[in-house]
Amino acid sequence: MRSLYSLLFAILIISPNALFAQTTYEILVSSRGTNSVKQYDINGNYLSDFVSNGSGGLATTEDILFHPDGTVLVSGFNNTTIKQYNGISGAYIGDFTTGYALSNPSKMSIGWDSLLYVTQWGATQNNVVRFDLQGNFVDEFTSNGAPNGIGHTWDSENNFYIALFGQSGNGTVHKYDTAGNSLGTFINSSVLQGPTDIWFDKNGDMLVEDWSSGTVLRYDSAGQFIGIFLSGMTNPEGITILPNGDMLIGDWGQDAVHRFDSLGGYIGYFTAGNGLTDPNNIAMREQQGVSVNEITSSTIDFIAFASPGTNSCIVRFELAKEEQIEIDVRDQKGSLILELASQWYSKGGQKINFQFPKDLRAGYYIISLKTSSSVSSKKILIDQ
Repeated sequence: MRSLYSLLFAILIISPNALFAQTTYEILVSSRGTNSVKQYDINGNYLSDFVSNGSGGLATTEDILFHPDGTVLVSGFNNTTIKQYNGISGAYIGDFTTGYALSNPSKMSIGWDSLLYVTQWGATQNNVVRFDLQGNFVDEFTSNGAPNGIGHTWDSENNFYIALFGQSGNGTVHKYDTAGNSLGTFINSSVLQGPTDIWFDKNGDMLVEDWSSGTVLRYDSAGQFIGIFLSGMTNPEGITILPNGDMLIGDWGQDAVHRFDSLGGYIGYFTAGNGLTDPNNIAMREQQGVSVNEITSSTIDFIAFASPGTNSCIVRFELAKEEQIEIDVRDQKGSLILELASQWYSKGGQKINFQFPKDLRAGYYIISLKTSSSVSSKKILIDQ
């Protein structure tokens, strides 16, 4: 069972008779070798180049993140800023980050503190950097460097973990506290060679993609090696989990995206071809249909709280007028976890009860509420 902690303020809307609309998903995949982002349907059929080759100066695509305002952020290894694109058309909007010149930026996530974390691969400039959600530089989160830093995640106590690729044969996973102070090596290189993406599963084990060995390795919550979870790949990097639990993993060496079931059984290629080259990030979202460029801040207060010892949550809010509202829950990469509501709500007090999937892994998630003219997002912690 999971329980939710935290009070949330200033988001927007939900109601007792919320409608749960059927959702059509799409997949975005970074194509590092073609400086682009490719778009697929949920079955792996190629739709288009969502971000075309070099759009906005994008160079050597690294990561994709869905911003709460509906735009798409993309990092490029040979760029010094994070790029921002229209969430529907993929048209270039501009440089998102300001105030700090990044050195070989790699992976991005929105942290428990609602800040954007960016890892850097640079030889001398390699601290993890934080920006606010308007793209303004906040600080260098780490102070002693995180060389060849790449994938990262948090535990339920907000400790930060980062994969340090090393020299492809001596990679490690390092741990930091909430203030960015080093807590030492969490996973050593006795088995691990070249880690890329890392994540915790619902049991609290850490799963690590090993680019050098072509596997995904499993470690317990203390960083002790358990065994090989997935194999048969060449150079895995990038992970997303489909609504049915299947996993999609990019593979540089095969210029393809693999599909595995939730138990680790190999299904086959999700996609390959159509110019896909060195795929290193995969992101899932619901299919887009409404422009979200003109988003302003919300003025509607709301509060959310957990029923102790359960995976349920209650949300209350007050509306000054009848409004059409969309509410959803996303992970730290912006990928959709649960669509709560999409409907009109009447003026006055509103309340909704909802439940998170029982197998949802512990960690921070984003609740977002959108109207035709505004969006607001806050973090909640799901802990076991």
